[in-house]
Amino acid sequence: MPRVEIAVPFQDNWYFDAMTEGIAARLQEVDPTCTVSILAERPGAPGRAVVADRFDEVLADEDCVGAIAIGFEFKGPQVPRLTAHGKPVVVIGGWCDGLPSVTVDDERVAREATQHLLDLGHTTITHLAGYALSPDDFTMRTDRVRGYSEAMREAGLDEHSHVVPCEFTHEAAYRAAKELLSDPVRPTAVFAVADELAFAVLEAAGDLGLEVPRDLSVVGVDDHRDAASRGLTTFRQDPAVVGGAAVDRLLGRTEADHQVLRCDLVERETTAAPRTPEAPRRSVLDRLLRRRSPAVG
Repeated sequence: MPRVEIAVPFQDNWYFDAMTEGIAARLQEVDPTCTVSILAERPGAPGRAVVADRFDEVLADEDCVGAIAIGFEFKGPQVPRLTAHGKPVVVIGGWCDGLPSVTVDDERVAREATQHLLDLGHTTITHLAGYALSPDDFTMRTDRVRGYSEAMREAGLDEHSHVVPCEFTHEAAYRAAKELLSDPVRPTAVFAVADELAFAVLEAAGDLGLEVPRDLSVVGVDDHRDAASRGLTTFRQDPAVVGGAAVDRLLGRTEADHQVLRCDLVERETTAAPRTPEAPRRSVLDRLLRRRSPAVG
């Protein structure tokens, strides 16, 4: 029975679950006899080397018609090892020399997310970036840091750029956001690298008594299935559509080696013009002046 091997970096993750479901659904449309096998050996990322070894093994199986790697970048000798089997290998999430890919323009998304906040009048915007560098995934996070930084620089606010890295979990993002928002000189807006991290920012803001968007604007990326119910302004991408596009390339139904899908702004209730953009900074200054001023009367 023909099958397609899929590698995902995280288990029990809405985005990757939706993407693998989209892959399976598209395969069923094209070839009802085709099945999928998912490589996710343990919670967390199995690692690029593990994925390359596994693909090398399964591609040698006559039943395997191809493989799809979600969020893994193959480098050096890994690519010719995989292509030597003469079967298609498609990567999702970035560019990979020698292999076809399906992705979104992460740099553009970040630039437009930051520009949305700038257009509203925000000047102190922090980017909650997850880990800016990861050895086992594409440059999604660094591309989004680049897009954010470019928008800030073009607005003449490069000196106010603030990138906060953290582990890509709700708990880590909550801790980072709470520390960031507890600072007397806090930002008036946060651009989070993904909606899951944006949700943590909203929770931290609420626990600190900040009102969104009156005191803080928040933008995410992905349009998580819970984004609408939380009123989150975000950039929409449909992981099932991404997975389906990868299947079409895998089965030769499309020919583009690098397909870039759109990711559009969905404006909801978590962004607005800043009430007083520099209020936190002035508040600190006022307290210092009061301490130094002599009592009158």
